[in-house]
Amino acid sequence: MAKYIPDEILRPFIQSYEKGDVWQVHTGDRWINFFLYLDSQIESNKRLPIYRQVREEYFKLVDKYLDLHLSSPSDINLYFDSKENFEKKYKGNWNMYYH
Repeated sequence: MAKYIPDEILRPFIQSYEKGDVWQVHTGDRWINFFLYLDSQIESNKRLPIYRQVREEYFKLVDKYLDLHLSSPSDINLYFDSKENFEKKYKGNWNMYYH
């Protein structure tokens, strides 16, 4: 079994959600991080039903390609942040953000 989700599978998944209020989507083994444009968009967006669907779809990818033995979509953590916070707090540096 592959230890990664192939880019030709993962990239279209991510790009399908990078629209509207979503600036970027980042994924890890057990998580998805949605970057909205503004801090003020986070609360209203994270309650939208679309994120249940995202969790379910990503769980299927993880279940198929990664050897993690997750039991349900609820094992996938959803996080929300903003471009505004990323630029202000981390000066637009992904290395600083993730370390």
